[in-house]
Parts: sequence; C-alpha cells; structure tokens
Amino acid sequence: MPKYKTDRPFTEEQLEGMDVIHDPNTKMFECQYEESYVVEDFINGVECGTLELWFKDNYPKIGYDINDHVYHITFPMVHKVVSDIVRPKIYEHFGDDVIFYSDVSKDPMSVGDQFFKSKRPYGLHTDAVTHLEGYRPFKDIIIPIALDGIDESQYVTFNQRYRGRATHFMRGRIKGSFANYANVIRYQDYEEYGVEGIDRSGRDHDILKKMMPDHIPMSVYEGLTIEKILPWRPRCAIVHDSSVLHAPADYRAQGCKVKVGLTLHLMKADPTYSNKLEGYYTPFSRYTKPLIKA
Repeated sequence: MPKYKTDRPFTEEQLEGMDVIHDPNTKMFECQYEESYVVEDFINGVECGTLELWFKDNYPKIGYDINDHVYHITFPMVHKVVSDIVRPKIYEHFGDDVIFYSDVSKDPMSVGDQFFKSKRPYGLHTDAVTHLEGYRPFKDIIIPIALDGIDESQYVTFNQRYRGRATHFMRGRIKGSFANYANVIRYQDYEEYGVEGIDRSGRDHDILKKMMPDHIPMSVYEGLTIEKILPWRPRCAIVHDSSVLHAPADYRAQGCKVKVGLTLHLMKADPTYSNKLEGYYTPFSRYTKPLIKA
C-alpha cells in the first residue's frame, strides 16, 4: 500500500497564520432542517462482518495512507461487496432518488465517500461536497463497522449549521493545517463565516470538556451547543443533514486505538446548483495539487 502526503502550497508557518478557503465564491445550499438520528441495526451482524473483512483484505491493496493520518479506501460504492450490502438499504431508507458521490464524481482525488480507519479523532467539521454540477448536498450517513476493544463510542452533533463546503472549524487552534478539500477557518467568529444558530451561553462547555479530545482546545466549540450525543456503534447508522457541525468523542480515552467505518455523502439532483472551478488541477480548489508519494 503506497503512502502519500499532501502537496501543500504554503509553508507550516504560513498555514499557522491563515484560513484556507478553497473557493471564496462558493454558493451556499439551502433547506435541511431535520434532526440528526440513529438507525439501529441498519446492517446485520453478518453484513457488518463481511464489510469489516473486505476492508481488512483490500486496504493493503487499494487503500490510501495520507500524511500518516487519513487511512481510507476511496469511492467505496463502486465496489460490488460494499454496494450490494449498503446501496439497497440506503435506497429503502431515503428513496432511490438519492445520489452517491462515488457514482457521479470524476474528481482526480476523492473528497467524498470513504471506507476509513481512524487512529486519531477528527476535529469539529462538516463534510458537504458542493462542487459537483447539478447536485446539491443532502445527508451524511456514517455506518460504524468496528471498534478496537470497546462496544460503543459517541458522536456529537451540534445545533449550529454551515451550508457551505466541507470545513474544519479550528477557532483558537494554532497548527499548520491544510486539507485537500475542506476549508480551515479559525480567525473570525464562526458567525462571520456564515455559521447559523450561534449560542454564546456556554451551557454545554463542561460536557464537551469531559468527552472531546484533549488535544483540541475548548475555544473550538465557542458559540456551539449540543444537538445530540449519538452512539457510534457497529451495525447502526448515524444520519444527519450535510450542514450539521459534528465531531467524534475521544474514543482513545476509552482504551480504543482504532475504529473503522463507512461514511457516505448523499446528494440530490438540482440543475441550479454549481460551484465548479475552472482552470485549476481540480474542479473544487484553487490550491489543491496532486498527492505526492511519501
């Protein structure tokens, strides 16, 4: 399995002093006001075991290790084993008019659906794919597949919404961060970037301090309130609007070293929606370049 690193167009020092906005003219999407929820037993035990084994067998052959941080198989829905198990269940739940990023993307690198292995919790973010012409973001669905040594962890959704492209929210977190697709924002109040529903009561500060990764400063959650604390448990499915800010709890504090899951970005056909960029290596960023083999 090859290892890759991101070809960052900025130095570490530059990145520590800037926000990264891949497309400053992104057209926001609308709608999406449903509560986040969990579907119990979305897949059964045999299906979960089949998917876990498929990932274990195929990751060394077709997986990506990017920056020794992101470990995934991209475009999972084009693989028959994954598609045969997951696709009919999603169509049954949402209707067969939903669109999978894996099915319509022609991107030179995947910025959507992935079968992933996580050794370090992600920070606060959204995942919306906003650059595909004729498709607007709809739902994120996360299907936990395996946890190391524990039965369940937690996944936090927030009441606040951001109706733009995938974004890492890092207010007060100083590190040189660059993602090939996601914006990185931290220097202004989130409200100034377009985050809706900011609440400065601080009512959930103590809860978040206990459960979120301790390497992430609490300033990241300023202005946010918890919508739900959902179980991250194999076989279930976590569903939320693509606009929902969310983050995993620190499963490492529970003694879990790794988790494996499937995350899918569902879209709806919308001929009026387009944020495609012209004249760059990708149709989604003025900054992103090809990955470099490490």
